[in-house]
Amino acid sequence: MSDRPIVTLAYIHHVFSFGIPSMRARTSLLTQHNAMAAASFLYLIILATASSVNCANQASNGSCFPAEKAALLSFKAGITGDPANLLTSWRQGHHDCCQWSGVTCSSRTGHVVKLDLRNPSPTYGYGGHSLRGQVSLSLLALRRLRYLDLSMNTALGDTMDMPGFLGSLKSLKYLKLSSMGFNGIIPPQLGNLSKLVQLDIANDYGYNYQYSKDISWLARLQSLEHLNMACVNLSRVDDWFHTVNALPNLVVLILRFCSLNMSNAPSSLLHHNLTVLEELDLSENPLNSLAAPNWFWDVISLKSLNLAACELSGTFPDELGNLTLLETFDISFNNMEGMMPGTLQNMCNLISLDLSANNISADIREVIDMIPSCSWKNLQELKLVRANISGTALQFVSNLSSLSMLEISGNQLSGSVPMEIGMLTNLSYINLSNNNLSGSLPTEIGMLTKLTDLRLGQNNLSGAISEDHFAGLVNLKNIVMCPNNLEFVIDSHWVPPFNLEVAGFSSCHLGPKFPKWLRRQKGISILDISDTCLVGTIPNWFSTTFSQASSLDISLNQLTGELPPSLEFISVTVLSMQSNLLTGLIPKLSRTVKVLDISRNYLNGFVQNFRAPQLEVAVLFSNSITGTIPTSICRLQKLRVLDLANNLLSKELPDCGTRELEQWIPSNNNSPRVNSTSSFSLKITTLLLSNNSLSSGFPLFLRHCASLMFLDLAQNKFTGELPRWITEAMPSLVMLRLRSNKFSGHIPIELTSLQAVRILDLSNNKFSGAIPQYLENLKGLTGNATDSVGNPFEEAYGKGIGFIIVGSYSDSFSVVIKGQVLEYRKNTLYLMSIDLSCNSLTGEIPEELSSLAGLINLNLSSNLLSGNIPHKIGNLRSLESLDLSKNTLGGGIPQSLTNLTYLSYLNLSYNNLSGRIPSGHQLDILKADDPASMYIGNPGLCGDPVPRHCSGSPIDPPTGEDSARWSGDVLFQMDFLLGSIVGFVVGTWMVFCGLLFMKRWRYAYFGQLDQLYDRLYVISVVTWRKWFMNTYGN
Repeated sequence: MSDRPIVTLAYIHHVFSFGIPSMRARTSLLTQHNAMAAASFLYLIILATASSVNCANQASNGSCFPAEKAALLSFKAGITGDPANLLTSWRQGHHDCCQWSGVTCSSRTGHVVKLDLRNPSPTYGYGGHSLRGQVSLSLLALRRLRYLDLSMNTALGDTMDMPGFLGSLKSLKYLKLSSMGFNGIIPPQLGNLSKLVQLDIANDYGYNYQYSKDISWLARLQSLEHLNMACVNLSRVDDWFHTVNALPNLVVLILRFCSLNMSNAPSSLLHHNLTVLEELDLSENPLNSLAAPNWFWDVISLKSLNLAACELSGTFPDELGNLTLLETFDISFNNMEGMMPGTLQNMCNLISLDLSANNISADIREVIDMIPSCSWKNLQELKLVRANISGTALQFVSNLSSLSMLEISGNQLSGSVPMEIGMLTNLSYINLSNNNLSGSLPTEIGMLTKLTDLRLGQNNLSGAISEDHFAGLVNLKNIVMCPNNLEFVIDSHWVPPFNLEVAGFSSCHLGPKFPKWLRRQKGISILDISDTCLVGTIPNWFSTTFSQASSLDISLNQLTGELPPSLEFISVTVLSMQSNLLTGLIPKLSRTVKVLDISRNYLNGFVQNFRAPQLEVAVLFSNSITGTIPTSICRLQKLRVLDLANNLLSKELPDCGTRELEQWIPSNNNSPRVNSTSSFSLKITTLLLSNNSLSSGFPLFLRHCASLMFLDLAQNKFTGELPRWITEAMPSLVMLRLRSNKFSGHIPIELTSLQAVRILDLSNNKFSGAIPQYLENLKGLTGNATDSVGNPFEEAYGKGIGFIIVGSYSDSFSVVIKGQVLEYRKNTLYLMSIDLSCNSLTGEIPEELSSLAGLINLNLSSNLLSGNIPHKIGNLRSLESLDLSKNTLGGGIPQSLTNLTYLSYLNLSYNNLSGRIPSGHQLDILKADDPASMYIGNPGLCGDPVPRHCSGSPIDPPTGEDSARWSGDVLFQMDFLLGSIVGFVVGTWMVFCGLLFMKRWRYAYFGQLDQLYDRLYVISVVTWRKWFMNTYGN
């Protein structure tokens, strides 16, 4: 068969080898030649097709092109991790690479034309199911590759630059490299892919910083229809708009969060190339301009326009009516004012409208009327979150019969939920939370068979909820009703028609018995039934039914009984059971628990071998826990917050030394045994152990807590001296509370190196010696510290793509301030305080104390301090409470105290102060009912408000150091006055003597006076004459 084309060609050559025949012969030969040539050409086509089919069949029969197979295996060799097993089928023994996962070959040529290795299960967070490794240069061997998708492999980029060699794959039409962890500049070599139809290099997860200074290479991609560069920084691109405008076939343009501005973009387009553009996303760019005029209103081909969070302002433009084809419009989170224009009535294709977080400032009925009536049957999504919408006519929403999503949360809607809501039979999502809705919930809501999300929280709804409200909600997945005053009246045998994933009923009335219908909700991920009037024990089925839940909250009820000895088999991450009547032991926790709050119960200890390997936050205050803190705390390597305050703990804390570590670090014969704890560390940032009976010296395990910020050991029985390693071991301390213990010895000078400390409370101990010097090193109290510190009673825990704020719990600590004991909770982070009261400190108050300008509370009372009050104490401009009572301070009261304009409490009683009491500003209004009590016990003081009158002038000169300063000021003023008088006299006599003894000077001086006199005389006469003539000459 292969010989036939050769014979045919030879015959043709033979015909054309002879000389030129006669005309008839030539005509006959020409006819024969044409017929044979056509047959030969047809035969060649058939042969080529057969060869191609042969080649394809050969490839599909397990012998794909060796070079391409080698290239794919080389690519796999560069992959160091494949959690999703995408490349399992890529094996040398598996000859047909066209059958490998993610590989597609041409059915005609057998060449690899498509490589789709997109991460099938992307997660927020680096890694997950992502391929790991590097993108191999071997891909260049796939010369006919038309489609390449490596997107969502967040670890594959390995924080490197995007490979520029991909610009050599000239056959590519589709290139998708979004969210791959690349870092750095976008390679301009991508401009060589002239056949490219779709380019997706978005950095959606934002792990790294990708940017471009010049995108002029885009103009070479004339076939481009889809461009996605979301989250790529283009702030340094001078003329981004005109580059994009040079792409005439562009259908989709996504430039979300690219740091674009409108400085180089035109306000309008008379001529533009974007004639087929249908989708435009400029959201989250700081356009920072008026909404109109702007170029995008002139792109009349648009079907989707996203301008969310673009810092647009002004009123909604009339040009919006130009976009008659628009189906999706999102202008949320801007600064728009007022209602939409009347030209909106032209938008009859509208499917989705989002005006959230603007100041619409209108009645809900006006908003519904504003929506084009021609689109009422088309509109599927309406979002008006926090748009300043009021009114009661919510029933008019029923005109939008095709609505599947209705979100009007965070407004001022009032009245009741209308029964017409049941007419929206396509509704799948409804959110009316955070309004002022009242009354009962209509049973018609049970007619919404497609409803998956029902959110009515943060309202004033009341009345009963029965089975009828849920009768038709067969697709319901998420329901959030908290907080409202709703009462669930449901039969104990009721079988719900739905399977919930999120259930929030906080502050509703579910009790008194634990709702049995919840037993069937085994797919729940988040359950909040806190403060729902539940009474009795937790049912046995609780831990098994909700074994797959990630968050469980049954707090603020009256649940009794003991917890099961083990909760190891539930997958919960956040477990809240605080403020109940639970007893017994704290059980073993599952490996997934990260946040545990069982505070305000009656638990009395820990089970043996307590375990919680992933625990990050443990809130256990106000229980009846006795005994010692278990040594297993040394195993909690991820623990950040531990609150055991207000319990009955005793003895010493585990020191997490070699003995404790040996109990849980497994021995390994192949590796050296741990012989030192120097490298061992805990991640604790907050440790609250106040109001227990803990004893022994300062806890040694704190040596391993380098991240500690909040430490509260108050009201225990600790003894001994404070170690000097506190600053070195815990350099980030913000709060150090050791009050009401039995610590003794000197206060270590090293404490003044705690540059972040804002609350230092060593009161009511047995400290002696002087107050340490170098207090100016406490930068956190100088008022210059700008670092934000957290709240010890609040902790943010990240889950999925959001954050859950846990804590904000009701624990607190007491501070003696303004003469009373105040409880501090959330406002802790605003307090700046030093309390060294009730010790045996001696010596003088350090002058450096006056440099702590941010100090709010200073309490040095009940010590043995002597000397004078620092004369610069008026520099503590933020001071609100000052207590220096019950010491042996002498001298006068500094006048600078009158500079403390925020001072609301002052106690200088029972010292040896003398002299006149300063007056003015705040000092005149303190303790208006009994101002003298601030100074009682100082017999040497005189003047208002004490009874003893001062002798001499109304203002006696200050004494001590102030006296020296006052004397210096007086001498300076006298010297200045004397110098001025002497200078005036000497200057006057020099001029007088010069005129008296120098004849030339005298003649010149008086000659000038004569000339000046003559000039003034002439000017006055002429001026008077003109005035006279003008007045009387007419």
